[in-house]
Amino acid sequence: MRSPVADTIFRGGTLLGQEVFYLLALPILLWCGDLRLGVRLSFVVMVSHYINISLKDILAQPRPFAFRPELQLFPVDGYSLPSNHAQTGLVFWLGLAKLAPQRYLWPLGIVIAGLIGFSRIYLGVHFPSDVLAGWVLGLVLLIGSGLAEPLLVNWLGRLKTWQQALLALMGPALLFWLHPGKDSAAIVAALSGAGIGLIIARRCAGAGAGVPQGEWAKLSGRMVVGFTGLLLIWAGLKVVFPQEEHACFLLFRYIRYWLAGLWLTLGAPWLFNLLGLAPAGIDRIKPKKNILDITKSIR
Repeated sequence: MRSPVADTIFRGGTLLGQEVFYLLALPILLWCGDLRLGVRLSFVVMVSHYINISLKDILAQPRPFAFRPELQLFPVDGYSLPSNHAQTGLVFWLGLAKLAPQRYLWPLGIVIAGLIGFSRIYLGVHFPSDVLAGWVLGLVLLIGSGLAEPLLVNWLGRLKTWQQALLALMGPALLFWLHPGKDSAAIVAALSGAGIGLIIARRCAGAGAGVPQGEWAKLSGRMVVGFTGLLLIWAGLKVVFPQEEHACFLLFRYIRYWLAGLWLTLGAPWLFNLLGLAPAGIDRIKPKKNILDITKSIR
């Protein structure tokens, strides 16, 4: 069942579950939307991605085009079960609908999550069972995160700052040790860097929520500044750091994504405030006089 129109629709639908989409969508939520919503959703999305790639390597299910090459209409590598596009796409879109106040996001999220899942079958890169497993795992993660979040927040709130920082450093490092690889290195490093950034930001910033209406110039400025910095770290360091065949590739990949996570939650918000791009009503970093003031506040 193929047609040029359907090919275009499902190719477009599958792009909503690609890594590049999350590299654009999650920073926009963090910088131009509700910071708390962005942090909560980013955490669940990255945990979902880590669980998915770990299960794929354990199950080692080949993709459909391994048996029938003519089925493949989209470039992809790695194993098949469960579908990461289906799982993380459902986590992102239904998680966004769950956390955001806009009710119209529920039908929109269901439609887009369904489109992403069906696109993987149509394009010949997943079996229907892969997509179904991804949806089930995504729902379990959403429900589980909703139940665990109050307990986790209360527990973290009782920890001292240095204990939170140690957890942000060692927790992701342990996850990487359990499942080493280039994909897991990117996920856990970004989690660690973003966690350290949030800890420092919390010590140096006042709380706020939302983005005031009518400040589109500042929103545009944050987008330009934020994504320029992210591109320099994510793509620029990729060029100068050792490539995949090098023995230290994973270490430098970890460093690159750690710095990207730190930029998302600390570097970019600090620069927004310094440049006058962070309006009242959004969590923002208040620059200290010097780096010693920041280290003192952490201690």
